[in-house]
Amino acid sequence: MKSLRAANALLRSSRGSCNGACLQAPLLRDSQIASCSASITTTQSQLSTALYLSHGSPAQHHRSFSQTTRNYKRPPKNKEPAEDAAPATKRRGNKGRESYDEVATKNSNKSAKSEAGPATEKITGPQPDPEQPFELADLTYAFDKADQHHVEELKKLRTGARFNAEVIGAIPVNPDKKNSSISFPLRELATVAPLGGRKWSILSFEEASVKPIMSAIQKSDEFNQQPQRSEDNLLELTISVEPERADALAKRVKDTCLAWRNKIRALSHKRETVNKRWRAEGAIVDDDLQKLKQKVQKMQEDRMKVVAQREKEALQHVQSRSG
Repeated sequence: MKSLRAANALLRSSRGSCNGACLQAPLLRDSQIASCSASITTTQSQLSTALYLSHGSPAQHHRSFSQTTRNYKRPPKNKEPAEDAAPATKRRGNKGRESYDEVATKNSNKSAKSEAGPATEKITGPQPDPEQPFELADLTYAFDKADQHHVEELKKLRTGARFNAEVIGAIPVNPDKKNSSISFPLRELATVAPLGGRKWSILSFEEASVKPIMSAIQKSDEFNQQPQRSEDNLLELTISVEPERADALAKRVKDTCLAWRNKIRALSHKRETVNKRWRAEGAIVDDDLQKLKQKVQKMQEDRMKVVAQREKEALQHVQSRSG
């Protein structure tokens, strides 16, 4: 600091003397001007030397911003890695929602299922065996299942088609308006019974199910009507349905029996395809293939006779109801 003050004092005194000399002399010669400039230059040199000795090089105090940023190093944090600790589950902002880890797991499971493809259809019942080619238990089992399904369809038509207790009881009912994904068949919430004629009674098990049942019947395509509440029992509803016309019922009977016949033909063709594959593989000979074809054809004809008899009975019942 002392050297700096001395340098400043020297500079001020030099400038003052030079300025005073210049003001006193109206005209200066070239030699006097050169002498004054040399004095100022010497004084500036002495001042720079004094500053360098006291504070160091000016370049050390005027580094660029980029150099300062590059040379700066953040002090390390005193944090030990927790390798054995399980990672904390990061959750979303709203309480009760699934964590990111759980969502990621579900998405990975879905992608794995999609890559795996559709699930293999479960095989039930007896299967054809090339060691016993004339054992047709598999075809008999398939025919019986087809018969059972179509006989049930014909029963629905005989009892009034879509206007029966089974169809009414199958109407989906949504007991909770806030959650439309949950529904129950009407038969699980109430009993359905005929009252005679075109009227049906729907007796709810609980009072809370009455309004949802009324709403479900109104929204159904088959009925689309407002059920009436009973004056004697607040849990009971009544609806009136119009029976189908005889010609409409007859057409539905024929369509059902046609689908039944097509199903039997498809099952027979499937077994004949298996027999031909056995012949191509050498598991059976040509004679066996011809005998199998005759047996399958005989079984198909017998089932067709059953279909014809069921169709005749259903049509007679429909005509008697219209008369």
